[in-house]
Amino acid sequence: MSAGVLGLVVVWAAISFAVIAVVSGRRWALVVSSVTAGAAVTVLAVALLSMDFSLAYVAETTSLSTPWPYRLAALWGGMDGSILFYTTLSLTLSAAALEKRIAVRVAAAVGLGLLLITIFFANPFTVLAVPAVDGLGLLAILQHPAMIYHPPILYLGLTTLVVPFALTVAMAIRRGDRVVWMLGTRRWLYLSWTLLTLGMAAGANWAYVELGWGGYWAWDPVENTALMPWIATTVFLHTSRIEDMTGRMRRWNVMFAALPFALSVLGVYLTRSGATGSIHSFAEDPVVGRILLISALIVAGAVFMLALRSERGEVWGAVRLDRNGWQTVNAVLLTAALVFIASGSGYPAFVSVFLGRSASVDSRFFVVTVLPIAVAVVVSLTVGLVRRWAAFAVVTAIAALLGMIVAGPHIGIVLLAPAVASLAVIAFAAMRRKVRGRQLSVYLAHAGMALFLLAVAASSFGADFSGTMQSGDTVHLAGHELTLRTIETGERERYVFVRASFDLDGQPIGPQIRAYEDQTVPVAEPALRSSPIDDVIVAVSLLFPDGETVEVSAFVRPLVMWVWVGAALIVLAGLAALVAKDGAAAEPRRSAREEPQREETTSGIVSR
Repeated sequence: MSAGVLGLVVVWAAISFAVIAVVSGRRWALVVSSVTAGAAVTVLAVALLSMDFSLAYVAETTSLSTPWPYRLAALWGGMDGSILFYTTLSLTLSAAALEKRIAVRVAAAVGLGLLLITIFFANPFTVLAVPAVDGLGLLAILQHPAMIYHPPILYLGLTTLVVPFALTVAMAIRRGDRVVWMLGTRRWLYLSWTLLTLGMAAGANWAYVELGWGGYWAWDPVENTALMPWIATTVFLHTSRIEDMTGRMRRWNVMFAALPFALSVLGVYLTRSGATGSIHSFAEDPVVGRILLISALIVAGAVFMLALRSERGEVWGAVRLDRNGWQTVNAVLLTAALVFIASGSGYPAFVSVFLGRSASVDSRFFVVTVLPIAVAVVVSLTVGLVRRWAAFAVVTAIAALLGMIVAGPHIGIVLLAPAVASLAVIAFAAMRRKVRGRQLSVYLAHAGMALFLLAVAASSFGADFSGTMQSGDTVHLAGHELTLRTIETGERERYVFVRASFDLDGQPIGPQIRAYEDQTVPVAEPALRSSPIDDVIVAVSLLFPDGETVEVSAFVRPLVMWVWVGAALIVLAGLAALVAKDGAAAEPRRSAREEPQREETTSGIVSR
């Protein structure tokens, strides 16, 4: 049996058992659906590895010259394969986690919808009338080690969100035990939050080291696809603790437990419809785009209906800026950032769908709207955790003064100074209190965020150079000396190249331009020298006809290494929360669970 026929058979089997799961709510049917979907992924993976060019998808994403790791990575390197892979992860995670019938039905319905999109609109098992002799292969820029691990991690983080969504629907419909729901939902959202953090950091690092543009985040719709659910999840992880302690914000928590999944569906639409100007969206398929848009709207509507259906929590009364008050402030600030990011990411799609024309949102929109919020978040997360106003204010003032002396007036100081103070105050408090358990995860997360924002702000102080250079030319840039020594050309098995040999502060580096035989656009291979103080990136983009002149771009970015360290601390915080005995799975405090509600609440419970 050919790969095309076998693949279709197992996909239809997965669809059939997903239908049974939707109708009956039986977990075994969801398990079988996930297993058969996994079999479809296996069939496609074998076809890619064996270069079965009878399949159109294999011919589009692999070639005879493609190394085997990237032939396997082609499984998620195109739209058809990525949707099948995404669907299988969603079904598998749901089958492993869910038991109650309503939750199983919800997850099975999600998987069924994705399977139907796969079979009718994004079928990776379409057979060519005449098998190809060779394929097109992945773009050269995708043939990077990060292609092997970055997309799967991100997909795991996004598909994990199906579980909290299904649990929330089941709880809201059956009015189930809210404590049990909170424990399960928070654990899965911690897992997703950790995976999304790791996936976004891996993708940012890939862009940083490979593209040679001096940056690691461009506010591209694909990047924001993961950022939006991450922010919504962060909001829930803060406000769910308020409910544990006080019984407040119940409707809010229902909404933000399910909202990350709705945002992930919106992200799938943004990256696979062609409606946005993403530099690395998968395809332009208006039919798939319309289906995904309708799905995103349905899920968003369901989220708000779930929140309205949920019982209200305790009334607020007098607002106090205690720890719960500051967590609420954090949640409001993050929600505002989410609104701006979702608006900026979705606006091009709105214009495309409803007005029939193209539009784009410049990254400056995100910087202008999110920067003030980021500054406020730094203040809130620090004072809310440690509550040392004076220490925070003094260190902020000193950091701002030193920044002005060293770098002069710069907008980055607005974020850099409070981030420095935040990191210092949190680190001092953590060492003094000898935190452990869930508190350790909280301090790690807040310190990691402070360090991350500190490094982001510091990287904006960098210097750039763009121009032509010949052998012997020297450029001085932010205290570094860059000298072009030689220019050479050559040929390898899969590409021809131009290599420019530089001395950077007396040390050799050699950025290249590569032209692959099966690709029409040359690919830059920048050189990066990284240190705890700063990074220097050098890239060449053009060799002039005289063979002695190259177009050079050079960037100096202070403290970028600490961007990755900050992200690593946040990942460690998520892992610590997952394993801590009093962490993500910890039972809410008895006083919050058993405390009777006052008469003015809508729960119908009268205080004794």
